Amino acid sequence: MVKTTPIGDRGDADLVQTLQIANIHPLWDRYQSIIPIEPSATDAAMHWRWRDMEPLTERAANEVPLEDLERRALIMVNPAFGGETVATANLIGGFTVLEPGDRAPRHRHTAPVIRFGVASDGAATIVNGRRCEMGKGDLVLTPPMCWHGHINESHGRTIWFDALGSPLTNLLDASFFEPGGGEDDAQWSVDEGDERLWESAGMMAVNAEAEPAHSPKFHYPGANARRLLESMSAGPDGSRTLRYLNPVTGGAVMYTLDCYMMRLGKDSATRPKRATHNAIVHVAAGEGRTTVGEQTFEWSERDVFTLPH
Repeated sequence: MVKTTPIGDRGDADLVQTLQIANIHPLWDRYQSIIPIEPSATDAAMHWRWRDMEPLTERAANEVPLEDLERRALIMVNPAFGGETVATANLIGGFTVLEPGDRAPRHRHTAPVIRFGVASDGAATIVNGRRCEMGKGDLVLTPPMCWHGHINESHGRTIWFDALGSPLTNLLDASFFEPGGGEDDAQWSVDEGDERLWESAGMMAVNAEAEPAHSPKFHYPGANARRLLESMSAGPDGSRTLRYLNPVTGGAVMYTLDCYMMRLGKDSATRPKRATHNAIVHVAAGEGRTTVGEQTFEWSERDVFTLPH
């Protein structure tokens, strides 16, 4: 809370009033409110249990046909933001549901998105003409302005987790969407294409073209991530963490979305930490307990929770 002197009691009262009439604000009387001494997140941690969401995905699959819709997705909402469709100040999280034979038409937009396979064997996302399988634990990127559509070629329902950076894109007034137009079978009958250029860790084609704003690799198989977690040494608190990298830069997969996978040691608490970024956590497997600020909650597989900055 910033304490200010009532304007009528200030020596600069007439100047401040004149500035305000001219649609100008003085910095000296509101400096700490514009640049606070410490962060103050609007939201507390939020937890969505899969056992509560699963029957809703069932209803959505049965009651909402995909024809004439862009997506059949359930988006998690944090009430701290007054009804906005957001999980944190700058992230959206949700689950997309496809029935056998469903095709979610291609489109593109300026917001960055990632997909993480949950019960998704047999589904694929086509990103800029590359087929990216959506197996359990697979990470698939759909960077800004990359064309993408989804298809379920299995005999059962498929579900994956989505995270979008659209709130930040909206804040920058840079949110735009383009539908893909007419659909044809050819766009679904593609293979991995140039994804082959990036599938081998530690190697890249010398002449391969790469967009610096995001990883040229769109598909990160879950089996590879699990193998690395198994092979790496645990930290002092028993946890193991990997970061998904842009193979060209060695940095985050996208400028505004950074992705990690963590494996916790059994009966071993991680060290407390804090950061200036917001995070959405999806539980890929197992069960455990997390404390965020003054809140503590129990979670299990497929649950989702947030870590405010």
